[in-house]
Amino acid sequence: MTLNKSTLLLVSLISSPVAFAKNNINFSDSTQHYSGFNLGYGSNDFDVGVQYAKPINTDWSVMGSYNGSNDFNTHLLGIDLKHNNQLGFSFEYLYDTAYGSENLRANDYAFTAYKVKKMNKHLTYTPQLSVGNFEHQQMNSSVYYTTATLDMTYKVNNNIWLGVTPEYTYSFGYINEKNGDRSKWRDWDYSAEIGYQIDNSSALVYSYHYDDGDNLSLFSFKHTF
Repeated sequence: MTLNKSTLLLVSLISSPVAFAKNNINFSDSTQHYSGFNLGYGSNDFDVGVQYAKPINTDWSVMGSYNGSNDFNTHLLGIDLKHNNQLGFSFEYLYDTAYGSENLRANDYAFTAYKVKKMNKHLTYTPQLSVGNFEHQQMNSSVYYTTATLDMTYKVNNNIWLGVTPEYTYSFGYINEKNGDRSKWRDWDYSAEIGYQIDNSSALVYSYHYDDGDNLSLFSFKHTF
């Protein structure tokens, strides 16, 4: 019996996550491509995510992801391309039906470029630059913005890591709301995390995020398959 192209493609798609799982996953690297899932609970109730990674060729890989939180009122879809020189590009779409205190519907699109820089066996930093477009249902029109992020991670040992990420967002125009309010984004946000890698395929992570006066926490379990 001969295999046609469709069968070969199906076998390739199924076998790809197995190949990724045989590698040692470094969960301290938030940009690493692997197939797996995460389960968490925190300030936004349950947090559930799944991602699928596949090599394109010897240099590039691609990963698609989905994350749902806040009683599944918030949905985040993403696709990420990464080169083996640690240069990457991503696109994310956020759809939120409970944005702000008035539970508004919001849409957020963002394109990001990043570069992972390993300083030594302990310290890694990843500068990121994003350009996006945001709107919610009480705005007269959407607004474009840019975000600069610096992800810094320190590995205490092979199992424990610490991370901190400052982030600055700047809107190119005014946020004009239908009630007459008018403002611009000039915002600093901060994230921090502590993680414990259980083995080559699992990790426990506690993360904290300060966002416009809100203090958000999340405990999560990550696993690759």
